[in-house]
Order: sequence, then C-alpha cells, then structure tokens
Amino acid sequence: MNTLMKTGVAAALLATSVFANAAEAQQKVGVINVQEVLQNLPQARELETQVQTEFKSRIDEVSKLENQMRELQEKAQRDASIMSNQERLNMQREMEMLETTYQLKVKAVREDMGRRQNELRDQLLMDIMRNTQDVATAQQFDLVLQRSALAYATEASDLTDAVIKKMTGGN
Repeated sequence: MNTLMKTGVAAALLATSVFANAAEAQQKVGVINVQEVLQNLPQARELETQVQTEFKSRIDEVSKLENQMRELQEKAQRDASIMSNQERLNMQREMEMLETTYQLKVKAVREDMGRRQNELRDQLLMDIMRNTQDVATAQQFDLVLQRSALAYATEASDLTDAVIKKMTGGN
C-alpha cells in the first residue's frame, strides 16, 4: 500500500511538472488594429485621389451632361411662352433622353469607381498583412489576431504602431 501511495504521489508530481513546462511554452500572441493602420497610412488617403484621377474623363463627361440638362431646362423655362407645341414636345423628349443617358452614365461611373477603389483597398490590405507578418516574425510572435476580434489585449502585444512605422518608412 505504501508503494502504491508513493507511486501515485510521484505520478502526480510528474504530471504537475509536465503541465508547468507546457504552460511555460505558451505561444507569443500579438494583435493588430487594421482599421487604425488604414487610417494612418498615406497610401490609404491617396486611394480616393488615385481613383478620381483615373476616372477624371468619365466624371467630366457626366458633368458635361449635367450642364447640358441644366441649360436645356433653363431654355425651356425661358422660351416656354413663345414655343409651339411641337417644339415643346421635342425639347421634352430631348430632356428625357439626356436624363436617361445621365442616369446610366452616373450609375456606370459609380460602380466602376467603387470596384476600382475596392481593388486598390484590397491590394493595400494585402500589403498590410505582408508587413504584419514581417513585423511579427521579427518580434518572434507565433500568432497575430485582429484587435476587433478580441475583448482584451495588453499594449505589449499590439503590433499596430510597428506595422504603421514599417509601412511609412518610420515617419
């Protein structure tokens, strides 16, 4: 019985030391706030400007249609009393055609601009992820999670500032 008890105590001590060693070998977990990185990167602020520049000719075309519609509306109001019924009907049809063309072009430009902006944002997010991996590897983190998925994380585990610094060249 004594031998059985000694063996049990020895097994318990051995199990405790195994669990203690496992607890010591915990993984180093980091966090990143991707939204904060996006807000602080000049590249993110330049996305809108880049999209506006790429679509400038199409935006100008929509503005030109807008001006034509306004001028036609002003002419219709100004000359309504001296126009024949046929002239009024023709002008109304022209305004409807311009309005339809305008709406189609605006919709197409918005969709294309949104698509392009999403492409550029996705590229930037991929760049953020690559830089996060570089920073995490350099600081020997085993795992990095997004801050928005956590209830709590210590400041020491936050890689956000280091990623921003790496992507802005330290500025």
